[in-house]
Amino acid sequence: MIAPAPKAEESVPFVLKSGEVLTATVRRSARSRRPRLSLSPRGGLSLGIPAAWPLSRVRALVPDFLPWLERAWPRFAASRPEAALPEKIVLPLAGRALTVVPAGAFAAGRAASAGASALVRVGAGSRRVLLLETGESLRLFGATDDVALCSQALGRWCRAVAGRLLPPHVAALARAHGFTPPAVAVRDQRSRWGSCSRGRGGTAAPHIQLNWRALLLPRPLLDHLCFHELCHLRHMDHSPAYRAELARLSPDWAAQERGLSRAWRELPFWALPADAPPRG
Repeated sequence: MIAPAPKAEESVPFVLKSGEVLTATVRRSARSRRPRLSLSPRGGLSLGIPAAWPLSRVRALVPDFLPWLERAWPRFAASRPEAALPEKIVLPLAGRALTVVPAGAFAAGRAASAGASALVRVGAGSRRVLLLETGESLRLFGATDDVALCSQALGRWCRAVAGRLLPPHVAALARAHGFTPPAVAVRDQRSRWGSCSRGRGGTAAPHIQLNWRALLLPRPLLDHLCFHELCHLRHMDHSPAYRAELARLSPDWAAQERGLSRAWRELPFWALPADAPPRG
């Protein structure tokens, strides 16, 4: 049986007054009621549209979005983060600082993979990157000049580590402070550090989701984030009762909240969400 060819990705070009051409990837959604153009922290344009709209209707709306894009793109270009790989990745919760090393061709990475404790493969077309964790090093093989691909590999590795470390950390804090340890999931959230919800209809038991990037936070900020979500197990709002509960566990909670906002704005390039609202 021959597998069907993948559907071609839809896109829409935007031509700025300067002559620069920016291309937006079209994202269809059954929940969308109107088109929405967004610019990610990495400079990617995404145009969300209702699922049933024909592409011709979308292209007719390009002039409506250009005034916003003419303002937003120069601001982004002036403040874009440096597209560079880190020399080290520090994981405060794990007490580790791993050196990031471009280490050669993809084939060399495959040959070296037998002694690695973790392996990540990513690719785009013919360009591929292989990440190996060996001791306190993260070794990158293949298209190491492609910062986007290397960032994707580092992000996948970090998310896997976060999936092992963050849920037990939340559970330990919960037990120490009188909470029933909740179910904890680690996600790739686009614009928040974490969330707490009751599931569909509000009838399911509360559960917490944490962004894998929380693994990069200093311990005081990480603990505050965990307390922030644990308090929602008792108060599913930000009422005075919720704030009083949070203040009991994290007395300097207002400063810590500001610290979380600052840490999000200061995420390194490799850890930025690939498709998320721009950082303010």
